[in-house]
Amino acid sequence: MVTQPLGYFLESSLSRMLNSVIHRSMKQDGVALLAALVLMLGIVMVLGNIFYRHQIDVSQASNAALSDQAFLLALSVERWARQRLSKTEGMDEDTDVDHHGENWAQAVPMLPVEGGLIRGCLLDLQGRINVNNFSVYAEDPDSLETELSTFLGGSIGIASMWRNFLILADFPVTPARMSTIVDWLDSDSELVNQWGAEQPDYDSLPRTVSNTPMSDPTELAAIAGYGVVEVQYLLPYITALPLAGTSPKLLPTTININTAPESILRALGGEFSDAFTAAILDIRDEGGYFESIEALYQDLEGSLPISPGDAAKFWPSTLIDVRSDFFQLYLEVLLGDIELRLKSTIDRRKNKENPVVMAREVFLVPDVVQELKVGAESLTMDESKDGAEKQINSYRIQTACEALGV
Repeated sequence: MVTQPLGYFLESSLSRMLNSVIHRSMKQDGVALLAALVLMLGIVMVLGNIFYRHQIDVSQASNAALSDQAFLLALSVERWARQRLSKTEGMDEDTDVDHHGENWAQAVPMLPVEGGLIRGCLLDLQGRINVNNFSVYAEDPDSLETELSTFLGGSIGIASMWRNFLILADFPVTPARMSTIVDWLDSDSELVNQWGAEQPDYDSLPRTVSNTPMSDPTELAAIAGYGVVEVQYLLPYITALPLAGTSPKLLPTTININTAPESILRALGGEFSDAFTAAILDIRDEGGYFESIEALYQDLEGSLPISPGDAAKFWPSTLIDVRSDFFQLYLEVLLGDIELRLKSTIDRRKNKENPVVMAREVFLVPDVVQELKVGAESLTMDESKDGAEKQINSYRIQTACEALGV
């Protein structure tokens, strides 16, 4: 048996202890490094979250400030628009006539402001068809029956004009198209006639009949027989305005022949559509306008086989006029990343010198929302003229709202 010296055992033991200590130390260093990395990652994530929230807070504060500034700018322009619509005795403009040659209808260039711009226009709402006019038939359903049963030869009324307009738009036309609007607006639950529709007809939709005048023309899409797509096409030609008088003697809102578009004039013309429309547009295309309804009746005598007295019966003064009391301000304020839009309905019935804002709609447009414009050209109506003359005339009489595509 070979005996190892004592020194050998001591050296071997020390070597094993040293290797164990080194291995343990390296293992501890790895854990410490990993812990340091995890801690650093946590710190970076916390700081990143802090900076991210800070950026959001700064962005929200900036957008809030810009939104407030844009709204104040919009209110300032609204006040300017009211002044532009005011009429006082002694002005150069006729206080009893409204037309596209007046200051309010002229195209206004974009107004630059610090950090953005403002653009907008004023629109004559009485150049459109007021759907609330159907309320007059609630008190006189017999007149509705007469208009629905007379296609040609009778005087033009609200229902017959609406029927003509739908025909020009190539939409299906039935008596229910007019009757359902009357039942939607009247205050009772009785059918105006066999084509009407009250609450039982809407229970399956489900929908509740308003039985009050409309506050927005888009409400037409809720009425039985009308769809969203149809109403989108009709929106450039319709409005929802209050009526004058009180029940049972409601007075419809008249249509201003000096500002109404060609399609509405054709609907008003009835069986004399071409001659009636041409008589009005010929004057307007030359920069003129009618100073009174009687002037229109006299002018029609030369192109239609009817006397001024018969013309007054065919197109009564309760249907057409040469003046307007309701206007709409459409405004876009672009400020930084903010786009604010304002629509204000301005009423000057009671005080022409100081028109008041009857309704105001303000909304912010998100960046991701693409603008959907349903232009007047979407309607399948024949409103064309030949060649360059059409372009010249259209440019000359184009209103500010038409230039913006409103």
